[in-house]
Amino acid sequence: MAQPGRRPAQQERSRITERKILAAARQALAEDGWEGLAVARVAAAAGVSVGSVYGRFTDKDGLVHAVQHDMLDEVDADLRDAFARLGERTDTPPAQLVADAVHALAEQVARHGVVMGRLILWAAADPSLRERGNATGALAEELFTSLVLDRADQLACPRPEAAVPMAFRAVNSTETDAVEAIRELTGGFGVGRAACAQRGVAHQRMPHAQAAGAAAAHARTT
Repeated sequence: MAQPGRRPAQQERSRITERKILAAARQALAEDGWEGLAVARVAAAAGVSVGSVYGRFTDKDGLVHAVQHDMLDEVDADLRDAFARLGERTDTPPAQLVADAVHALAEQVARHGVVMGRLILWAAADPSLRERGNATGALAEELFTSLVLDRADQLACPRPEAAVPMAFRAVNSTETDAVEAIRELTGGFGVGRAACAQRGVAHQRMPHAQAAGAAAAHARTT
């Protein structure tokens, strides 16, 4: 996917410098939002010159897009790895598997939620940010639904093909919705509010649209 305002690094030394700049920019966004993303501040934190930043990114918008791509590429890789490992656990009861899948999504929000939240707000006015965020949201939904539907014959609900996507969207809402969704899928066995809280679901709000996200799990924007 194209990244507006970013000039690709061609050499390893340049890629190392780019990673330092992106790490510094992500930290600035997390701490102070758009106002904190001063190029001079990012350059100083990365240990490079202001010219070095502008040599790689056309402006602050280009830097924001690069931070989003960098972070969501990381989220995508982590989600694929987590759900691949969950898929190998064929002996895990379905209720526990669903709870662990929710935890895998919530883990990404816990790790990246502050920056995700800021990017979601900006994505409302930036189609490119929205497109990249939706791609991670779609991946999270695909991984979750595929994992759970592989156990469709063990679920308590009569129409799992409809219930599982709805459960994913509930996970992107509130703790109460997430718990009720899990109970609906699994017949209420083995997973309650306390169990979800222990797995990191309690009081997590999954950001909608950017990416939760991604999900850390983000649901698709419409």
